Amino acid sequence: MSDPNFPSADNPYGTPPASPNPYGQPAGEPSYGQQPPPLAAPAPYGQQQPYGAPTGDPDKRPGTVTAAGIVAIVMSTISLLLFLVVTAAIFVARDDVEDTINDELANQQGMGDISAGDLTAVVLAVMVVFVVWSVSAIVLGILTLKRRNWARIMLVVSSAVTALFSLIGITSGVSALTLIAAVAVIVLLFTGGANQWFAKRQPDQLPTGTSQPWG
Repeated sequence: MSDPNFPSADNPYGTPPASPNPYGQPAGEPSYGQQPPPLAAPAPYGQQQPYGAPTGDPDKRPGTVTAAGIVAIVMSTISLLLFLVVTAAIFVARDDVEDTINDELANQQGMGDISAGDLTAVVLAVMVVFVVWSVSAIVLGILTLKRRNWARIMLVVSSAVTALFSLIGITSGVSALTLIAAVAVIVLLFTGGANQWFAKRQPDQLPTGTSQPWG
């Protein structure tokens, strides 16, 4: 069998040796007609900040939400202590309270068969309702700071009712203070990026078997 590199009858000029680097290209560069290697694929959406996007942490609690939660917790704690003191005072001096109410009833006309004991029981029931309301407001304030949107809505409702009661007794300084605090809580819970922060749920708030849709 003849060597293809030497001349023969079928191949008088022989086969030239293969060139390891045709056309004189430097080593490592593609030859003429050869496709260049593909470029690296861009990072998936959500793994990097787009141009012009804010660099802050989107999961960071807005300052307005923090302020609203603190105001709600502090004011509710003060109210709770006040109602507890009043309730305890009525229980301790119930006889004196009922005597005072009897004196007032004796000076009033058209009060019917209302007794001092009945009025005292009503006052105690109202105090208990206010105590439970204050405790609930404290819990709602804490859950609002923990990014629970339903707690934010309930806290807004509680603040609106507080503002309504404060308007009834606006002549007193205490009612003016609670009115300002209630309105401030409502405003702060819807400003300063609060809506966007509550709209973006945390991983532990997602349904089981789902993943974060934001990367």
